[in-house]
Amino acid sequence: MTNTTLEAGLFPLTTPRLSMRPMIKADWPLFHRLHTDNAVIAQCFDPMPLDEIETRFEQRLTPWSPDAKHWLCLVIVETATQTPIGVTGFLLEQDVAEVGYLLLPPYHGRGYGTESLQAVTDFAIHRVGARIINATVTAGNLASARVLEKVWFQLSRIDPDAFAIGGVCYDDWIYTYTAA
Repeated sequence: MTNTTLEAGLFPLTTPRLSMRPMIKADWPLFHRLHTDNAVIAQCFDPMPLDEIETRFEQRLTPWSPDAKHWLCLVIVETATQTPIGVTGFLLEQDVAEVGYLLLPPYHGRGYGTESLQAVTDFAIHRVGARIINATVTAGNLASARVLEKVWFQLSRIDPDAFAIGGVCYDDWIYTYTAA
């Protein structure tokens, strides 16, 4: 399946309130904000230099296919307003995917994280053949843990002192969803 086929036939992913489409250059302001807003990154990662954010953005613009060695990055758009509100996606290695998502603070607590995660999980399993989907949450990020649990991810392991934010080491909570 080529990237052209994927884009023509599979995107955007849609839910009752959202659509998710591949990232384009015009999404730079959203991507930059998601990577610099303290309310977004506080429980995810340390602030990054601008050149690192730009590099990550450029990597996510690379056309994606199921055999790609890079992340599928989708922009989450609120359908009613056509407002980009976050990003989601996954990295697929054979039949195991690592999923991730970031939402702008005004859209936290509205169920958009759950709704977009369900759509991406369904896509990864039913369209590209993932059998296992993992997500890593920094210990203490209870909102992200709840989102994962609502989509039937289960805490599968804890990696002690796996990640540092602001010079403080945190455990990684690894959540797993296994396709039936």
